[in-house]
Amino acid sequence: MNTFSVSRLTLALAFGVTLTACSSTPPDQLPSTQTAPGTAARPVLSGNEAQNFVQTHYFASKDANAAPWNPSAIRLPAQPNFVVGPAGGQGVTHTTIQAAVDAAINKHTSERQYIAIQPGEYEGTVYVPAAPGSVTIYGLGEKAIDVKIGLAIDSEIDGTTWRRLVNPAGKYMPGKPAWYMFDSCQSKRSATVGVMCSAVFWSQNNGLQLQNLTIQNSLGDSVDAGNHQAVALRSDGDKVQLNKVNLLGRQNTFFVTNSSVDNTLRNDRQTRTLVTDSYVEGDVDLVAGRGAVVFDKTDFRVVNSRTQQEGYVFAPATLANVYYGFLAVNSTFTAAGDGVAQLGRSLDVDSATNGQVVIRDSMINEGFNMAKPWGAAAGSQRAFAGNTGSVDDKGNVTRDLNDASFNRMWEFNNRGVGSQVVAEPKK
Repeated sequence: MNTFSVSRLTLALAFGVTLTACSSTPPDQLPSTQTAPGTAARPVLSGNEAQNFVQTHYFASKDANAAPWNPSAIRLPAQPNFVVGPAGGQGVTHTTIQAAVDAAINKHTSERQYIAIQPGEYEGTVYVPAAPGSVTIYGLGEKAIDVKIGLAIDSEIDGTTWRRLVNPAGKYMPGKPAWYMFDSCQSKRSATVGVMCSAVFWSQNNGLQLQNLTIQNSLGDSVDAGNHQAVALRSDGDKVQLNKVNLLGRQNTFFVTNSSVDNTLRNDRQTRTLVTDSYVEGDVDLVAGRGAVVFDKTDFRVVNSRTQQEGYVFAPATLANVYYGFLAVNSTFTAAGDGVAQLGRSLDVDSATNGQVVIRDSMINEGFNMAKPWGAAAGSQRAFAGNTGSVDDKGNVTRDLNDASFNRMWEFNNRGVGSQVVAEPKK
């Protein structure tokens, strides 16, 4: 398998270094010019308001009597339960990642199972089913790009084409742990498989941990600028952690849902995810879906080689009665092109949706649209409306941060050229 002939990731990182090397004062070291309340196009939180948007609140439990999820750093064992690599290699137990996942689930244990992957390129999908125990999958290379998991899957292909692509040798069969996941997609009667079945790596495992690897939906620029959702990673589990993971794609690179085992979105299921020291690349709705996700020290990069005319980082489909969706902190937002990209838009799945996202303490480059950093909602085309509230003579801001009449997309203390608040024209 050749996941990338030339690593776009390597080129992007090199470009990022070039950007910071050209100025005596790097943009990420300049103080923020963002002040509350911002504008209707770019609402900015006050210091007091920003205290509501921290990891602890995003990871609070739906059960009022339960403590918030407080994830610790991923810890790896001296000896993994399973090792994936070339046949005959030292310590290798399986030659495919899916086979190792199946073996881990088939142990029927509540103890965490560890799957180590030797450097190499692994073509094909990986499905991690719901189970009593959690799974940790990690690369043994020096860098995340040393282990590449990839395939080109388009949401617009028909079911027969999808089955041949995803299951060419019958790795998903009745009786195997992930069969129910594959079967839920192959049984669809729609003309196309859709976004829910376009993932290269799909997990329903609570407590899943991924570390030091790359997942890519390599559909890339082989399709036009239309609706070609091509998910790299889809996660439906709660208490999921990603550390030093590269997610590469174009549309819907990282898709987070609260789906149950029947592969349908739920209004009563909580999913929480922590992403640290990672990289996410795409052009339309890089991170989309339901669930509470916190990104810490993550590099988001919008490319526009396919779309040319648009680009969005976040597309939250947060339910209106849920206060916390996506949070990015201490992160970097870079876009190619001249003001083509936007920070995000709500994904209006239905009338009960009002996407929630906060970007704070991060760096935003000049490739983003400063006049209109947030776009109209996907689906409904609801125009973006930021809540500026009211300001008293002491500068105190008063507003309901969950007012359903407005979007719930906010910024705080961001730096860089792309973070500048453009004054609204006088009426």
